[in-house]
Amino acid sequence: MTDPDEVCAFFRVTFADIDIVLSAPGPAGVELRGTGVTLGGVAVHGLRCSAHIRTDGVREDLVNIVHLRRGRLAVTDRRTVDRVAVGGVVVLPVDRRVEVTCDAVESFTVGIPTALVDEVARSRHGGGRRVRFEGVRPVSAGLQRHWLGTLAYVRQVVLADVDLATNPLIVGQVRHLLAAAVLADFPSIPVPLQRRGPGVVAPSVVRRAMDHVEAHLDRYVSLAELAEAAGVSPRGLQYAFRRHQGTTPARFARRARLDRAHRDLRDGDPTAGDTVAAIAARWGFVDAKRFATDYRAAYGQPPSRTLRG
Repeated sequence: MTDPDEVCAFFRVTFADIDIVLSAPGPAGVELRGTGVTLGGVAVHGLRCSAHIRTDGVREDLVNIVHLRRGRLAVTDRRTVDRVAVGGVVVLPVDRRVEVTCDAVESFTVGIPTALVDEVARSRHGGGRRVRFEGVRPVSAGLQRHWLGTLAYVRQVVLADVDLATNPLIVGQVRHLLAAAVLADFPSIPVPLQRRGPGVVAPSVVRRAMDHVEAHLDRYVSLAELAEAAGVSPRGLQYAFRRHQGTTPARFARRARLDRAHRDLRDGDPTAGDTVAAIAARWGFVDAKRFATDYRAAYGQPPSRTLRG
């Protein structure tokens, strides 16, 4: 894009919905280049913009995490001004008004729906309020590296393979992976825990949840969705699985998908083009080494032997 009005409209829709001031340096005007993709509502953008931009406020429905690769970027609220060095990462908080200014930036930005971040936090901590970020920088240099490593995995492994990037099961896992990473890597106030115990949860609750998992193994099913299907709270469902099955909902779902992969390997034909990697990815297993380890532990042989047999 080179039209200033189009550039402003893009930034309003993508990052901020309040006020944007854009001034183009020099006679060449403004130039915006980039690529973008959406993974189940998570927006991933690589952008390069020649202009000076100032935004007053950010979108409340997206938690945006910006990795600055070139140029200047600062995030200002009433208390502090955070000037981001090249290579640095910041989260744009949605619960308070901030001003973002940038000059001739090249960045890689992930926008995670606020509702998804809240959902992942509730599944871990209970409660029902929105997550509040206490700062814009990662908690430590190590956690900044963790975020960048998570982002590199998404870009280089998932987005680089069209089969993985369009697999609903893997897309669902990636969405929750990114939401969990932003909660782990940036300072935030956890959702208050509910002190009451879950009470007595009948085995039929677990059965309903297990049936829901089995019926939707081709896509990612969140703990919140599973709890709704079972008719209990997420915390109550986790308690019920531990009590009646000795496991967690996530581990049960992973084992169910492993069983489906085992069935497909058993019925597959290598001469017709079936491969271990393709069958594993079909059921949400992207890490080949971990898949092989889990498969051997469950079935006593490597997946390649099952496929050849």
